[in-house]
Amino acid sequence: MVNRLIRISFCLCALSFLAGCGGSKGPTTRVDTLAITSPAPPDGTTGTTYGGTQGFSFAADGGALPYTWSWTAAAGSSLPPGLDLTPDTGKVSGTTTAAGVYSFTIKISDSSSPPNQISLSFTITVISSTPLAITSPDPPDGILGAPYGGDSGYSLSAVGGVAPYTWTWVAANGSSLPPDLSLSSTGIISGTTTTAGSSSFNITVSDSELTPAQSTSTYTIAVNPAAGLTITSGTPPSGRVGVHYGGFHYVQGHQFFGFELGATGGTPPYTWSWSAESGSSLPPGLSVGVLFFGGGSTRCCLSIPVIAGTPTQAGTYDVTVKVTDSASPPNHVSAKYTIDIQP
Repeated sequence: MVNRLIRISFCLCALSFLAGCGGSKGPTTRVDTLAITSPAPPDGTTGTTYGGTQGFSFAADGGALPYTWSWTAAAGSSLPPGLDLTPDTGKVSGTTTAAGVYSFTIKISDSSSPPNQISLSFTITVISSTPLAITSPDPPDGILGAPYGGDSGYSLSAVGGVAPYTWTWVAANGSSLPPDLSLSSTGIISGTTTTAGSSSFNITVSDSELTPAQSTSTYTIAVNPAAGLTITSGTPPSGRVGVHYGGFHYVQGHQFFGFELGATGGTPPYTWSWSAESGSSLPPGLSVGVLFFGGGSTRCCLSIPVIAGTPTQAGTYDVTVKVTDSASPPNHVSAKYTIDIQP
């Protein structure tokens, strides 16, 4: 009888062991590590449906379904204009609107509590449907001793491809690059010319595609000796006490009162001044100066030298207006005028 009880007890323990007793709580479900498994998203073309009619869907594995997707632009970049990411499917779709290289971070969260999350960085390159081409007109000629293209230089331009662009130049066969001028990688020709003559060269613009597209054009810059400095603005008009001198003007979208001064020849930029003739005085309330538009400094986009102000005293005033150029040594020329201010 005792032997029988021992055998029954042994069998029950064996069954308990097989059933998971002895501290086991039964089988558990293994959750794989959450991972983004997508290949790199394809490039796009402006004005076309990204990824075709189906778009492009990011994919993941592991974790607990369902997933939630989101994206953020990388530092210094932006999300691709015209494209959207669907949070519950990870699908990128839309019509690309602007060429460029767009870097961003994709993040996926699963349905665990708390959720598992993982992020990866990707780049989408959007290529312009317009072929890369230089659109600049012929660069202007230079004046010996003057800053080429003014204080800001001469800017080249292009369309198509993927911005930003990189610019380079090489001398054409049998010629040389313009002495003392340089071309920046952003497409600005600048420098102060010191040698008269003509130079021919090839300018190439490259875009930002993985394999850059390129476009090349041939140009010539002639550097000419400075012509004689001449005042071209004519005789200043009469004025009236209490009334803005020189009348109202609208130039390149900018409004001002005053009499505009002008000159040609010599070496721009010019400096203007005036003085009273012997026995006379400058018109009270008026002055010679330069109006700056588009930035408020000497490096703005538009500068207009003027005689301007509001006369405060009637009379006849004999003055000398002088313009000085930027040659070394500078050239200057003067003109004498009589300004009549009415009561």
